[in-house]
Amino acid sequence: MTSSEIVECRADMAAAATSVREILQALTAVPALFGDHTWQGPAADRWAAGWNARKTQLTRLFDAVLAEQPHLIARVEEAERRKAAS
Repeated sequence: MTSSEIVECRADMAAAATSVREILQALTAVPALFGDHTWQGPAADRWAAGWNARKTQLTRLFDAVLAEQPHLIARVEEAERRKAAS
C-alpha cells in the first residue's frame, strides 16, 4: 500500500513538473517576439543578448528541478519503507 506521504510527494512533483514545463514553454515563445518590427538597434540587441543569457540560466535551473524529482520521490519512498520496517 502506498502511504499518503508518497502519494502527496508524487502529486507535488507532478504539479511542479507541469509548472516548470509551462514556464519553459513561455520562455521558448519569447524569442519569436524579438523581430525588428518592435525594437531595433544596439539597445535591442543588448536586451536580446541579456534575455538569452537569462533564459539559458533558467532553463538549466528548471532542467535540474525536473531531474531531481525522481530522487526526491525515492527518498520519501525509502523513508516510508524504513518507517514500515521499524
